[in-house]
Amino acid sequence: MNTLDRYIQQLFLKNLAYILLALGSLYAVVEFIEKVDDFIEHQADLIYYLLYPLYNTPLIFSNTLPMAVLLSAFATIGNLSVAGFLLSLVLLVCNLWLTPLGIQETEYIKNVKITKRPEITTESNNIFFRNGNRIVHINRSFPQRGTLLGVLIVSFNDQFKPVERLQATSANYQGNDLWLMENVKVWEFSPDDKAMTDYRSHDEWLMDLDKDPYEVTQIWNNPEEMTQTELSRLIETLQADGHDPQVYQMESHLRTSKAFIPLIMVLLGTPFALQRGRKASLALGIIISLAIFLAYFILYAVFAALGGSGILSPLVAAWSANILMALTGTWMFLKAQD
Repeated sequence: MNTLDRYIQQLFLKNLAYILLALGSLYAVVEFIEKVDDFIEHQADLIYYLLYPLYNTPLIFSNTLPMAVLLSAFATIGNLSVAGFLLSLVLLVCNLWLTPLGIQETEYIKNVKITKRPEITTESNNIFFRNGNRIVHINRSFPQRGTLLGVLIVSFNDQFKPVERLQATSANYQGNDLWLMENVKVWEFSPDDKAMTDYRSHDEWLMDLDKDPYEVTQIWNNPEEMTQTELSRLIETLQADGHDPQVYQMESHLRTSKAFIPLIMVLLGTPFALQRGRKASLALGIIISLAIFLAYFILYAVFAALGGSGILSPLVAAWSANILMALTGTWMFLKAQD
């Protein structure tokens, strides 16, 4: 690498750092303003005002890096392919592991630490599964921490008539498929006339669900909160059981394709910078960047919707926007060279 190339890449990284800091700070401020009411309302401890934005950093980085790279490409003229490739690798690691872990922690803070484990509400992730003669419903799951929120268990007799209803605000995994339920209420019913025959409450209740945290929630957990390792394992399990893993395959492919956005942004931004030369205007670059970014994410959203509805395969849907924009950038680059 010659001196000019090193200078250009250093200048690009310097511009990227400033722009990324500005965009990330703006994103973080807006995100915090939206959530601060919940913190104040529930009188959250000071530590969570610091931990929430900290755990949210990977998501902020993942969402702002592509735009920052595009803006940096307009602010810097030269060979940016190596730097763009390295940034794509960084973003890939972020998308596959750091961002899901960060989302899990922010959701845990918001739903458990801030709101103090609320009672069962009408809002839920609709997590249902059968456990022997019981049907289990869960509002919210945090498998990494072995925590469930809003647990409802209805037991039936051999004639499939309800005989017991158990409701708990939360459950924590104790090992060996045992769960410690908290703030438990139990109703018993007569199977003949469905009349309530008994009611009792317990501060804690140890129950065997015959499942560990991942077995309880893996099929219903939010794909965005699962690391790539968990997604791959779940996809294999679903395929082996004869279920459709399309939603999780789509998430897996999208994470990988999104990681290459910085490289594509460099490919798109460089021809404009080369054409303008020293006359390049940052204001014009911002306008063109926004236009390119808007066009990309319109394509991204359209193909993602087509993949989610089953019209396109997850692989094709996840990569179509990247391929189209990469072809456009290549054509523009070759035209600029001419």
